Amino acid sequence: MALELATISVLAGIALGLRYKVFILVPAVALAIVFATIVGIAHADLFRSIVLAMVVLGTAVQFGYLVGIAMRAAVGSVITVPHAQAAQRHARQEARDAVGQSRARPEIATAN
Repeated sequence: MALELATISVLAGIALGLRYKVFILVPAVALAIVFATIVGIAHADLFRSIVLAMVVLGTAVQFGYLVGIAMRAAVGSVITVPHAQAAQRHARQEARDAVGQSRARPEIATAN
């Protein structure tokens, strides 16, 4: 039973890592610990088995999150998202405008 829960926790962690930032880990791990406690009590497991399940599930969520972030970084370096391309073009245009304005100011100052 613990292997199935750990597998589900890793997959949930991967899904969280692909979409969210690191702050999502606090509620996700807390939820996994509560879930492990509920399942352990429902099965009338020993206290040490419940604690071990809590540790395993919390670690599995964190490991899955790490894998999800690695996948997002690997795919993000290969595939560019259209809205990200538009944001990059906009940032480049703003940089060009800022450079153009900084060059124009000394000319205006010398003209006066």
